Amino acid sequence: MDVSSLLNKLFPSGNGGGSECPPWLVVGLGNPGPEYKNTRHNVGWWCLDELVKRSNAELNRKRKEVRFAEVELGGSPVVLAYPRTFMNRSGTALSYLANRFGTIPDKILIVTDDINLKPGSVRIRKQGGPGGHNGLKSIISTLGTNDFPRVRIGVGNPESSAVQVDHVLGTFDPNTRDLVKTAAERAADAITMIVSGDIDNAMNKFNVTNNGDNPASK
Repeated sequence: MDVSSLLNKLFPSGNGGGSECPPWLVVGLGNPGPEYKNTRHNVGWWCLDELVKRSNAELNRKRKEVRFAEVELGGSPVVLAYPRTFMNRSGTALSYLANRFGTIPDKILIVTDDINLKPGSVRIRKQGGPGGHNGLKSIISTLGTNDFPRVRIGVGNPESSAVQVDHVLGTFDPNTRDLVKTAAERAADAITMIVSGDIDNAMNKFNVTNNGDNPASK
C-alpha cells in the first residue's frame, strides 16, 4: 500500500467524520508502569503532565492502547494522550487516535526524549527521521510518513552505545532531573504556541540548548 492510500485509510475524511476542525493530537511518548515513571525515556510524559495540570484536564478517556483528555490550548481543541503500549508500539495508540478524531499528520505533535540533545535542551522540528528512537520509528511506520511535528527534550547521551537501553531506562541524578523538568515545562509552553498556529515562532523562541545556544537553523 502506498503512502497516499495508507493516509486515506487512516484519515478517510481528513476532518474527523464531518467536524470542520479536527483537534490537534499531542502525544507524549513513554512506557507505562510506575517503574518507568522517572526514567529518561518518559520525559515526554513529564511534559504531558504539565499540560494536564495547566488545563485542569481529566484523563477519563481510557482504552487499552491509550489514555487521553480533550482540552483547549492556545485557543485550539487538543487531545492530550499517553500511549499505554510500550515505547516500540506507540504507533498502535496513535492509529486509534488518528482514526477516532480524523486528525492529519500536520496536526499530530509528538513529545519525546532525545539522547542526542544535552539534558535541559528543547528542540522543535516540523518533520524528520526517528533518530534511532523506537517510539518515533513505530509512529512513522504507522503513518507511512515522517512529515509530522515533534518536540524533543534532551536527556543526554550514554558514554557507550552498548549501554543505550540501560541509559534511557535509567533515572537522573537530582541536579539533572531538575534541569530536565524545567525543560519539560518549557516544552509545554512551546506546545501551547504550536497548537495556536505559531510553530515558526515557537522554533525561534524555544530551540535553545541548556547553555543558551540557538540551533534552530542547524
